[in-house]
Amino acid sequence: FSVVVAIDFGTTSSGYAFSFSNDPEAIHMMRKWEGGDPGVANQKTPTSLLLTPEGAFHSFGYTARDYYHDLDPDEARDWLYFEKFKMKIHSTSDLTMQTELEAMNGKKVQALEVFAHALRFFRQHAVQELKDQCPSLQEKQAIRWVITVPAIWKQPAKQFMREAAYKPPSPSSVSPENPEQLLIALEPEAASIYCRKLRLNQLIDLSCKPVTNGLAPELSIDSSFRQG
Repeated sequence: FSVVVAIDFGTTSSGYAFSFSNDPEAIHMMRKWEGGDPGVANQKTPTSLLLTPEGAFHSFGYTARDYYHDLDPDEARDWLYFEKFKMKIHSTSDLTMQTELEAMNGKKVQALEVFAHALRFFRQHAVQELKDQCPSLQEKQAIRWVITVPAIWKQPAKQFMREAAYKPPSPSSVSPENPEQLLIALEPEAASIYCRKLRLNQLIDLSCKPVTNGLAPELSIDSSFRQG
């Protein structure tokens, strides 16, 4: 794989970052989200999905949120809007591929379809960004995808995410025939690996606490700890 794209599918907000295998330490985070506050670099976009009254994908993130809230109330009743739906599959004790999620208008849609729409949006968004940066990229076999999930999720929920990522149609779909192309990573493990990569100057020196009321803090961190 010439590039790795990692999707942080969050409860409230979501985003992604990528790095090329020839320079894996250089991580590029997507900050250009359509519909975000003007002039602000938004690292993530809201985990909000909007489907048309017919159930087709319309938009995700800021665009979905703003479009839905700008609809006339009578018209909005026909649209299928989902937000903060990630943990629903964890709280469902009998999760299956037929489990349904309830939209804001009360109508139900298969949870697998909802998650598939969201993941498809991120894949297409990332592929377009990569093509802008590297026009010669062959997306089908060149990209490894990573999706992070909470450590508390049980195996059915993790498998559910994998099945949602496999769901076609999309030119940037991953395939069950090539399982190594898709990794399901635990959020705390990803955070741990990130912390291990931090440079010493990125860490807070706990021994340099300010003097309080004329008294220095009793505890200090010795130099051997900092070197370690």
